[in-house]
Amino acid sequence: MNVAALLRRRARDTPTPPGAAEPLRAWAPPVRRAEFWAVQGLVALIAGGHAVIELTGALGERGPIYLFPVSLFFVPVVFAAVNFGLRGSLPTALWCALLTVPNLGLLHHGEERIGELWEIGVVVAVGIFVGHRVDRETRAREEAERRELARQASEERYRGLFDNAAEAILLLDPRGAVEEANAAAGELIGLPSASLRGRRIDELLGAELMAAFVERRSSQVVGPLVTPSRDGPLWIEPAWTPFEESTTGTPRVQAILRDVTLQQERQQGLESYARRTVATREEERRRIARDLHDGPLQSIILLWRKLDSLDRPATPEARETVAEARALAERIADELRRFSRDMRPSVLDDLGLAAALKSEATALEQRSGIGVRFVAGGSARRLPPDLELSLLRITQEALRNVERHAAATRVVIRLSYRAAGVRLTISDDGRGLGRLPPASELLANGKLGLVGMQERARLAGASLSIDGGPRGGTTVEVVAGA
Repeated sequence: MNVAALLRRRARDTPTPPGAAEPLRAWAPPVRRAEFWAVQGLVALIAGGHAVIELTGALGERGPIYLFPVSLFFVPVVFAAVNFGLRGSLPTALWCALLTVPNLGLLHHGEERIGELWEIGVVVAVGIFVGHRVDRETRAREEAERRELARQASEERYRGLFDNAAEAILLLDPRGAVEEANAAAGELIGLPSASLRGRRIDELLGAELMAAFVERRSSQVVGPLVTPSRDGPLWIEPAWTPFEESTTGTPRVQAILRDVTLQQERQQGLESYARRTVATREEERRRIARDLHDGPLQSIILLWRKLDSLDRPATPEARETVAEARALAERIADELRRFSRDMRPSVLDDLGLAAALKSEATALEQRSGIGVRFVAGGSARRLPPDLELSLLRITQEALRNVERHAAATRVVIRLSYRAAGVRLTISDDGRGLGRLPPASELLANGKLGLVGMQERARLAGASLSIDGGPRGGTTVEVVAGA
């Protein structure tokens, strides 16, 4: 019989307690029990024997011995209390008192009557006391049994959920040793679940997961891990839940190990594709910038010089036409230089990130009239080319946003070289962004520049934050290790 059936049977067999839907039934004598009527028969037998002894004078000079027959009533009363509780002992004690009344009225007088009344009162009191105590102990025992059955049912349900869970679940002791493992955990690790007991998770899944267990780092992907019997690396997203055993108070940890290998491989594939796409685009921009510099720009400069070499025109109209053509050629050359620089600033490859950022600051100040200040700190050095290019592109996008949307009057660009990396901040005193929406909302609203900044930072292994203060102004901060 399973635990649920035991609970239902126990609920059916347990008498209705006082104060429930049918309170009278809890106090009703157990008239359907043969043992109860046997007890009542014993009471009648004792009372009858008492009357015969009194009528025949078998006790002679009775003295205190006349109380002995009444004291025999304790036997059925206590028996009824032990077997039926108060609902058996109380009617039995009252039955004893009722059968003693004729004896009291007809055969006893004076002190004897008072003594026998006192003794029958003690019988009734003992019946009530013992019956009540038995009821209380019975209820306590039944409650303990009910709780134990409920606990067993809960453990049975948990065991079913534990064994059939799709996610790998381990129960660990404080040292990180496995005490229980479900089938999914054995499948994840590549060993039978029974063979995992007693083995530490660093032995099964490596020191990195053990470090996550010690630090209780949940919802962070750990990997790549190498398991004893699994081909290829494994990526896991663990969730740690400390708890204490309900019976012993021993600390335990429930570990849910979510296999995110497929998602991680897909993410790595997407990131690799994105990096190749960015690299291809940057290479194409470099080629276009070089072609612009070597082709159309040189042709415009040659045209400019040809115009300068012309003999002085004879008429004022001709001189004005030549001057306008020369000015147009000069503007076209400037635009081609700017376009070529935007496509791929040669100063980045030649002089490094600091010089490229300073050049961008100067160009924005000359183009828009916004006051731009560039500040470099720390020991300047060349960074990895991909990181330098990402920081430059993020700066260019931030400055474009300032120029187009911020209505700012001042911008500060700070580049700080550190021993373990670099920090770049672009701050303005414009109207500010306010709360930065999530990437999905930015994409839906067509704000691809901010999404591009975040994606470039992520691909470069850097962290990017954009803070629009309540008093206006926006600060873009990028922190990267290098």
